Amino acid sequence: MLKKLLIILLLPCVAALAASGRYWNTGLGGVTMQFLSMQVSPRSAALSGAGVADASRISEVTRNPLALTGLRESEFGLNQIIFGDAGADNFVSVYYGLPLFESLALSFGLEYLGYDDLEGRDEEGMLTGDYGAYAWALQAGAGNYGKAFGWSLSARFAYQAIDDESTLAILGDAGVVYRMLKYLSFGATITNFGYVTDSEYSGEHEAAPMALQAGVTGIVPVSSLLGLESLWEVHVSADAYRRADMDDPEWRFGMEVAYQEFLLLRAGYAARPHTEDGFSAGLGFTFGRIVFDYGYSPRPALGDGNHYLGLGVRF
Repeated sequence: MLKKLLIILLLPCVAALAASGRYWNTGLGGVTMQFLSMQVSPRSAALSGAGVADASRISEVTRNPLALTGLRESEFGLNQIIFGDAGADNFVSVYYGLPLFESLALSFGLEYLGYDDLEGRDEEGMLTGDYGAYAWALQAGAGNYGKAFGWSLSARFAYQAIDDESTLAILGDAGVVYRMLKYLSFGATITNFGYVTDSEYSGEHEAAPMALQAGVTGIVPVSSLLGLESLWEVHVSADAYRRADMDDPEWRFGMEVAYQEFLLLRAGYAARPHTEDGFSAGLGFTFGRIVFDYGYSPRPALGDGNHYLGLGVRF
């Protein structure tokens, strides 16, 4: 029954992913609030965005609603991105996950992105002075963390201001995941679907950064296969991702080598037809109730990269 239900839920997502470029493509750059689709958690960044069906960190919940389906303990934490020279001045997100009853979990998230001292120019290109820009988003979600089948839903309010012009949005996320025999999982999400006001800054209508992602993750129990006492596992993920302004999907691949939860080594690769391809890497540690994650994503075209830091406390 659960398998049939999963197929019913996943097929529309996969079909939309394949056809989205034809039926709801807005043209590259035709969406606003694109910060809502960039990677936030160090784990996701290190895996190049892959692993939608294997969201083991609640720190990913502001981008992957399925992060709720793996929650077993309450956790509070924050993520920060240190951008390269051509990036924003600061980005920080705060998250909280709370398991309830036997199989229900709640999540809350708040994020802020800011730019300072941007050069303002008139229509002739003459410097008029500096100005600032910022954006923030607040969200809440709920999900089921059953052993085999999981689902999640979340709602988000976002606000963006450039100089003295602003845009706001009311958006939602949804996802389903099915874990088969503990070593294989399938998942699909739709994120940032909803309403966005017209941009006062550009004077044109822009769409929400709605995106579809579907993927599969295989887990290789290395210790069991080799007869070792140490608990080593390798998680291998392959995903397809498409945002509303992309003509073609991104293909994302990631691998995580885990020694229990004490040490996790990660690497990823994303084939992006609309921009440059790229590798990424990172690691994670767990010390008792403290969780630390780090990720790095290079930007070859700009000659630098972004550093992702995450710190959480479980209780």
